[in-house]
Amino acid sequence: MKNFTLNLFKAASLCLVFILTANVASAWDDTGHMLVSTVAYKRLNPRARARVDALTKTIRFCGKTYDPITVSTWMDDLRADSMHDDMREWHYINIPVFDGVPVDPKNVAATNNAASRLKWGISTLTLGTGSDQKDAEVLGFLYHLTGDIHQPLHAATRYTAANAGGDAGGNFFKLTGIEQADNLHHLWDTAAGAFDFWSTPRPLEAATRTRLDEYARGIEAEFPADTMPEAREINPDKWAQESHALARQYAYNLKENSTPSTAYLTQAQAVARRRIALAGYRLANMMNAIYP
Repeated sequence: MKNFTLNLFKAASLCLVFILTANVASAWDDTGHMLVSTVAYKRLNPRARARVDALTKTIRFCGKTYDPITVSTWMDDLRADSMHDDMREWHYINIPVFDGVPVDPKNVAATNNAASRLKWGISTLTLGTGSDQKDAEVLGFLYHLTGDIHQPLHAATRYTAANAGGDAGGNFFKLTGIEQADNLHHLWDTAAGAFDFWSTPRPLEAATRTRLDEYARGIEAEFPADTMPEAREINPDKWAQESHALARQYAYNLKENSTPSTAYLTQAQAVARRRIALAGYRLANMMNAIYP
């Protein structure tokens, strides 16, 4: 697999593109991703924490700087860089859901996907690249993709008679009645409103960090790490299969062009909070294994 690295200090012209495309939807929104890294940071061993602190300081993009919490959003910021369009497929793994149509063996997940890139990143960072800048890039990928792959609709795409080419993880699954999300994928990116559809402003100010910490403490209390033995699972293929099963069981459990019921939203919020907690615990375990 290609050892893909970036130049972290792109020409300023890319920043204009970034400004124009910054609202493109992605797995979890900034709030969800930063909650994953907030949960993880508390559980890093001293060596891992020191390494994460040092590496994240080297990352820049369009005037943005990053830290151990905001680094999980860096890869979404990079989506504006058209020179790296092939990174777009890293964010998901389209495991098919055939709904009312025959199974088509041609419709399989691409090999260059979130799970494969996570495995590459774990191996690369464990061995080390010999360059702090390149290590920082790989760390940024691991932080972001761990969050991505725990979002159920980043591990499924639904094939129906109406969407014979697949619904792109629910992006083509239209909804009504939710002002903040007009399709199923976007609804789950926002954790179905579990965090009040809050779009976390950057750079992080003290009040913003306090609010993130409060949300993180809430999901940790709801889903304590010591009650989740599966948090020790650090195989990204297993993470993808879990998300796929949840997409089948919960995410697609409503009709297209409908308004999600209160019961649906309540269930979706609970699933999303649990996945964010689990992603944070697993990210910490992964980093502690890389830097024991």
